[in-house]
Amino acid sequence: MGKFKENIGFLPVIFIGLIVFLITFPFIILSLPFTYYNRKKFEKQYSDFLELNNDVNFFCYNNRKNSKEFIENEIIPNLKNNIEIVYLNGKKIETKNYPKDFISNALYNLKNYSKFPHLMKIRDGKLIDKSINTLFYSIKNQNKSKEKLLAEVNDFFELN
Repeated sequence: MGKFKENIGFLPVIFIGLIVFLITFPFIILSLPFTYYNRKKFEKQYSDFLELNNDVNFFCYNNRKNSKEFIENEIIPNLKNNIEIVYLNGKKIETKNYPKDFISNALYNLKNYSKFPHLMKIRDGKLIDKSINTLFYSIKNQNKSKEKLLAEVNDFFELN
């Protein structure tokens, strides 16, 4: 009898949940075509962005305390001029020349993500990415020459 009294307390919660579901379900169904249309429209715009920006190179890094200063003082000044910088300040993307929503989508869909710093390049309408995290921290923490890292960046971007 005690378990029955405990279980009867859940009936109002279940009843209210059922009412909320029945009220919101039609709105969910009605919104599906709009969200589908907006998603397809964005995918088309993103595809156009990739086509228009063929051969663009991106060096991406974040605000991690033990690497930000080293990257900004030692790595970025030595990168070639045709490499765009993308900085993630927490969840905020900072880039000078490119729409943040497209860069955000690119970062969200990285295929070879293994923490930052990260390299991205656009070739033939496709985004290609590579993490240089392991090499970067190996060089930074062991005070090795940064030339190996810069050579890896240039090789990835096919720069001589």
